[in-house]
Order: sequence, then structure tokens, then C-alpha cells
Amino acid sequence: MAADLKTFIRRALAAGERIDVGQFRLLNLAAVQERAGESWPSVRKKVFTAATQFLVNRLGADNAVIPCEEGFLVLFAKAPDDPAAVLAALNDALMTFFLGNPETRPLAVESTASRVDANDITNLAQAAIPGSAEAPALRPLPRIRAASECSENEVIAHYRPIWDAQKQAVAFNACLPKVVIGGRALEGRRAISTGMAKASQFELDACALGAAIEMILAMASRQKRIRLRVAIHASCWTDHGQRAELMTILDTLPAPLRKSLLVRIDGLSGQLSAQASALAELAPTGVGLMAEIPFGETGLEMFDGIGISLFSCASPPPVNANSEGLLDHDAKALNRMVKAGLALKAASYLHDVRDLLVLKAGMTSGIRFFSGQAVIPDRSSPSPAQPLSIVDICRVHKAA
Repeated sequence: MAADLKTFIRRALAAGERIDVGQFRLLNLAAVQERAGESWPSVRKKVFTAATQFLVNRLGADNAVIPCEEGFLVLFAKAPDDPAAVLAALNDALMTFFLGNPETRPLAVESTASRVDANDITNLAQAAIPGSAEAPALRPLPRIRAASECSENEVIAHYRPIWDAQKQAVAFNACLPKVVIGGRALEGRRAISTGMAKASQFELDACALGAAIEMILAMASRQKRIRLRVAIHASCWTDHGQRAELMTILDTLPAPLRKSLLVRIDGLSGQLSAQASALAELAPTGVGLMAEIPFGETGLEMFDGIGISLFSCASPPPVNANSEGLLDHDAKALNRMVKAGLALKAASYLHDVRDLLVLKAGMTSGIRFFSGQAVIPDRSSPSPAQPLSIVDICRVHKAA
């Protein structure tokens, strides 16, 4: 069993040394609270008790695990050879632990390392993470709010983790604008197209772009890199005033971080030449470029030379109530699309994947990136880049 706080402080004061501290902040607690409803107090206690025990089991007897307001402190009695590597391994293990439980699946974890004096440990443990007065100034993360806290028709940002089948890991996230309707956060584009939302396409684009840039800058202040995908609607790109306002937002992202932002043009998936022209105009800004194409499309020559790094398409809807994955001709069409993309040195991405059979068929067809309910559900903060095997994904679905 790990050391309690009083024992740890007594030993640390006797040694008279600075203490290596790992700080873990739990993200998306608001989403777990919203899902738990009136049972939130007991769910919260269960989350922190189980996670504390999980960390205790992975640490030596001389170390201490201290639950805090938004996460945990790990106090190392002896400095690890590589604190960052130790914390990264604990971070990944904790994320996998949360993914395996339907109640905690929305949670993400942010970890940082620091060194403090033994006298400061008590104050640090009582503060919300991050909490050391000696820690470097961190840019605050974008505020996360549950849909129940928002007003009707309010536009907020959510995140969709994107899975890399080749590396068996969460690779990056899409930053999605959603509209709160009836206490639920619905996809903004779809809500507008069905007449459910009063928001404009520009409001959606400004929200997602601003939130993504805030998140990239906040993570950079923590010496961490995160990659996010956003979309700009064609109607906003062709409107000179709206384009100028979006470019003003983009200008707040320093040039060295621009490749952390992958941008797609929405509304032109059936007009590839017009989409290629818009992406070519966007290319000089230095952001990454992604093209949205029809399912199985192979005529991609108009994108040659622009610098597209990713071609994406939506998964077809199930052919019947008992989906059996992709039909043979669909799988072959995906395989041809993958080869056409690779000829332009770009990977392929299948989104809106709703069942495991489609996911596995897409993998067999050569698709590298996937997102949708069959992978990881949307969440209110981005999922960290972390290992996630197809076995883990299947196990989570069986546990749901």
C-alpha cells in the first residue's frame, strides 16, 4: 500500500529534499456528472476511489497518491530516472482504465510533472490541479460546460477522437461545433440542415476554430502538442467578410503551431474541383489540409500539388437492421480510394463508423483513420494521443 500523506511529509522533511510530483487532472468530469444525474455524488466517489486504488497498485510502497479537487497528486519518494516517461505511462494506463468502464468512458487525463519543497506539499494537495505556486504559468484550458448548463441554441465545441488503425492509438481529434437544443448538444451542421437550430454556419465555424486554437495554445504552454481538425463551411469561405473574420481568428495561432490544425472545407464533397480550389487558397496559411470526398472516390487528380494530407469520407449507412459490415463492392471501392490517396501521398479516413463490423472491414480495405460511435464517442474535451488497440475497442463495446 502507498504511503499516506502525513507519513510521506515526515519522511520528506527528514530528508530535506525537493519532491518530484506528478499531477493528474481529470477532464470531462462535467460530462460524467451530466450522465450520472442524481447519482453523481456516489459515482464521483466511486471514480476517485477506484482510480486512487489503481494508481496505488502501480506505485511502490514509499510513494503517495493524494486525491485532489479535480484529480490526483502522485508524490515520489525517490525521483524517477525519467519522470516524464513514468507519468506518460501512468497517464496511458489510467486512460485505458477509464475507457473500460461505461460510467467513466468520457473521462480524459492531463498529466504534468513538477518539483516542490516538502513544506509545500500540504498546500499543493489542497489546491485544484494544476496547483503549485512554483509551476510555470499555464495558459488556461478552454472552459468545459455540460449541455445542461447552456442556453437554448447556444453553440459550443465538442471533440471527436480519431483512431489510427496503423499505430493502434488515438491520433488526433476533430473539434466540432454543436448546438444545444432541449438540453442536448447536437451536431451543428445537421441541426441547421433539419431546421432545428437558429445558428448560422459562420457561428459554427468561429466557435470550432476559436476553441481549437485555444486548446492548441493551452497544450503548448504545457510543453505538449495536440492535433485538431476543424471545418470551414464553403458559404463562409466564399463570403469575403466572413472569411476575413475567420482568418483573423486563425492569425492568433503562431506559424510554428499551424500544422497542429487540420482544416477541411464543408459543403463541397460533391464538387471536388471547387473544393480543391478552396483548399489551394487556404494552403498558404500553413495549416494542414484535409479533403472530404464521396465514398469510394478515386478521381482525385484535381488535388495533386495542393498538399492534402488526408482524404476523408463518410461510412455508408447499414444496409439493414442487422448490419453485417461493408458489402464486398463497398470494401473494394474503399480499397481503390485508399490507393488513389496514397498516390498523392495522403492517408484515408472513414468517419461516422457505427458498428465494429464496418470498422474491421474498413481496416481490411486499407483505411488508416476512423471515428464514430464504434470507436470512441464524442466528448467535451479532446482525448489525449494514447495507445488504443482494436482489442481494447472491442472490449469496451462488450462492457457497454
